[in-house]
Amino acid sequence: MKYKKKDHVSSDKKIVIKLTKKYGSGVFANDNIKNGETIHILTGEKMTLGEFVTKVNSGEEYIDDPFQIGRRTYIDLNELSRTFNHSCDPNGGIRNQSELFALRDIKKGEELTYDYSTTVSPTVWSMKCKCGSEKCRKIIRDILSIPKSQIKKYKKVGALQTYMKPILKEIEAGAYKIPRYETLSIERVKDRKKVIRDA
Repeated sequence: MKYKKKDHVSSDKKIVIKLTKKYGSGVFANDNIKNGETIHILTGEKMTLGEFVTKVNSGEEYIDDPFQIGRRTYIDLNELSRTFNHSCDPNGGIRNQSELFALRDIKKGEELTYDYSTTVSPTVWSMKCKCGSEKCRKIIRDILSIPKSQIKKYKKVGALQTYMKPILKEIEAGAYKIPRYETLSIERVKDRKKVIRDA
């Protein structure tokens, strides 16, 4: 979505949607934000994995639009919540279910980002990354694509969702396998280009 005439300020006045220099719209700090401070609660309508696939197949959603909050549960994010962009070296992280918070002090005018991969359980989904940071991984994938050193950092500061913590424990113990329901759901996506997306 483009905002040509004026910026779209959120009701909490802390954040504002603007055009970025790299890719469409993004969300920016409209005031200084302190390390650890809540930036925004990502919200939207809850949906099941099956409903998610149905919306992708009908063209209502891109496969990377819904936000995962459980092994088989997603949020169909509202317009503001889905406008936060990804970065491989973000200034924000996700804790609890969908709380975006500051990983460091953020100055007014900075774009607000988080690492999409921290919210995606193991799957075959991917999309190209355009964040341009020195740590850019070039391709955004699931939680397994994040370097171990960065996962360690996210753990230390609490930048992991509640549902993801036990999954990571299973992965670290070598006990995790991609569930059959996940594999079957991906197979239901009619257009494979939607799974491996050129964003």
